[in-house]
Amino acid sequence: MQWTPDLSVGVEDIDVQHRELFRRITELVEAVKKKQCKFLIGGVMAFLHEYVVEHFGAEETLMVKYDYPDYKAHRAQHVSFIARLGGMEEELKNETSSYTRSVYVNQMVVDWILEHIKNVDTRLGAFLKARTPAG
Repeated sequence: MQWTPDLSVGVEDIDVQHRELFRRITELVEAVKKKQCKFLIGGVMAFLHEYVVEHFGAEETLMVKYDYPDYKAHRAQHVSFIARLGGMEEELKNETSSYTRSVYVNQMVVDWILEHIKNVDTRLGAFLKARTPAG
C-alpha cells in the first residue's frame, strides 16, 4: 500500500495523518509478506486503534468547527470502523495463529482506508479548502 498524490484531500494536516497511516499499514503488509506478522500484529493493531481515534477526532473537530453538512454520516463511518477494529483486536487475543488474521486485518484496513479517503475524505477536504484560508 503506497500513498499516491491522488489520495490527497487537499488539507495538509489531514494528508500528513493519512501518509503516516499508510506508512504503518505498509509495515503490516511487509510483515505479512515475510510471515513475521505474529511478532508485529499486536503493536500495529494498537497503533492503528490509537491513531484512528486521534485522526478521526481531528477530522470531526474540523467538521464541527466549519459546520460540515455531512458530519453525521462521516462520523458514523468513523464509529463503525473503530468498532470493527476493536472487534478484530479481541479476535486476535483469542487466536493461536495470527497469520490468517493478519492478512484479513491488513486487507480490511487497506480496503476501508482507500475507499474512505477517495469517497468521503476528499469531499470533506474540498469543503474545508473552500472555507479555510490555508486549506
